[in-house]
Amino acid sequence: MTTETQQFKILTRTRSPFNDIFVIERENLREMWFQGSGRFYLQTRIDLDRPGDLALIYTRLLLAPLMWNPHPCRILMIGLGGGVLPRFLSEVYPDIEIDVVEMDARVTELARRYFDFKESPRLRVFEDDGRAFVKQRSQKYDMVFLDAFKGGSVPYHLKTIEFYREIAQSLNEEGVLVTNLYGKSNALKPSDRKTLEAVFQRVSFFEDADRVATVCVAILRDEGAALETLRKYTSNLPEKVQRNLSWLENIDMIEGRSSIESSGSVFKDDFDASEFFKAVKRNNRDDPFFNHPYPIRNSK
Repeated sequence: MTTETQQFKILTRTRSPFNDIFVIERENLREMWFQGSGRFYLQTRIDLDRPGDLALIYTRLLLAPLMWNPHPCRILMIGLGGGVLPRFLSEVYPDIEIDVVEMDARVTELARRYFDFKESPRLRVFEDDGRAFVKQRSQKYDMVFLDAFKGGSVPYHLKTIEFYREIAQSLNEEGVLVTNLYGKSNALKPSDRKTLEAVFQRVSFFEDADRVATVCVAILRDEGAALETLRKYTSNLPEKVQRNLSWLENIDMIEGRSSIESSGSVFKDDFDASEFFKAVKRNNRDDPFFNHPYPIRNSK
């Protein structure tokens, strides 16, 4: 049943063990939102007139790792949302293999129903916790995307030095990690930076002009690619990729002075090896509305 208001209509609302999820439509936009602590957090947006393009700035910024590896063969994505980014990449690169880890089955169902997300032999979804998946797999990836949220929080065990070390082991030698650090309301970004720099040789931040979105690209082995080389890479990328991100602006960000200092503390977890899976399950099941070990506020 569709509920209508003056500004938008609610296509569906569903609660899972992890999230309170809304799918809404307003004018030509369809969106997925998570609710937590009385606030709403935008997860996915598509423009119904141009469903194949990336409507949210943070998803466009998440294309930044392609500047270092323009032709990835195998990608891991932790967090599905509406499935817009994996769908986009699989359409642009039809030979690519993408593994998506999404622990909330309701999110996957809504992505299929409302955002035209379709799985295939090359685009697979695994219902699992992202860290547990990485720990148990021996597969190597060219890129790993981190974009996992529950309510208004990032699960803490997906932010620690221990987890980043496990990701590093799952990457090829020239592998790249890209992570969504939300926007200006995330006050813990200095600690994010310090934690990432403890594992990766090169860490670069990308933000829109209003700092609504912040994305970090972390490179396992930094060979100091010159800006001219990166420009050459990006000029050869598919036209659809170039259209969805201002490459010149983002290349300039690499040498620009970041407002994010590494002045925080390294995030560490205290999981006992024998209790690892119980600890992860407990952390994922904590009430997302009241227990925010890694909190954010909605700035949109």
